[in-house]
Amino acid sequence: MNEHSSLWQRAKHKLNSLLIRLMIRFKCVREVKYSQQELNEMLATNFPHSMSLSLPGSQGMLTLLNAELSMPSDDSHLHIQLFCGFTVSVAGHDIYRAHLLVVGTVTPYYVASEKSIRLKQMQLTEVRLVNDDYAFIGSSTQIATLFMPKAFKYLLATTVHIGLSLLKGLIPSELMNYLGLYSNGSKQSVLDYHKPEIERLIIAEVEQDDWCYQLDETDFEEQLFAELGQEIAVENGFLVFKFHLD
Repeated sequence: MNEHSSLWQRAKHKLNSLLIRLMIRFKCVREVKYSQQELNEMLATNFPHSMSLSLPGSQGMLTLLNAELSMPSDDSHLHIQLFCGFTVSVAGHDIYRAHLLVVGTVTPYYVASEKSIRLKQMQLTEVRLVNDDYAFIGSSTQIATLFMPKAFKYLLATTVHIGLSLLKGLIPSELMNYLGLYSNGSKQSVLDYHKPEIERLIIAEVEQDDWCYQLDETDFEEQLFAELGQEIAVENGFLVFKFHLD
């Protein structure tokens, strides 16, 4: 009985597959729509993802923690909101960390020869500091003690305030100038300095080859589009997979 049931299920699946293909070929089915929720479920597998920043004498790390897509009904772009972690370390110690909210738009497109979905024309409209418990910036005293000989650290620890000027001659001038960013204790000033590089990194990462979505040909719907699909577009709040363009 089970064997007959299994044979029937396989035959039924093949028949349904054939009927759907015929409906697509004869333009009875012209497109398939994906909702915002479905896209976000697909997107979640890409996170977290970390990228390094090149900084003078220090290490910067930007981590894309998660993202959320939306599709306003009056727009042909995907709207993306990225939640990120940003840290700067010197001598193995964090001197800055913050959560960032990055907002922008991007255009999806389909590469039929690769059977993949890619992104292009990313534009960032906002990089905002999130003031939560994760946010931290090292004081001038804390930063200075990272570079001082051990014999002086106890003395420095008992001093109320130490300026970064004490490091002059002890560290490279390029690093000295960079650490000057932290002297006023402003988390926003540090973010403003790094913002162009953060934006460049995110755009380059999203638009590069590694951020494509390869259609899963073990999934029936994706297999159909890989075989017969022509184009994708954002329309009326959905990502539309088009089988016919006429």
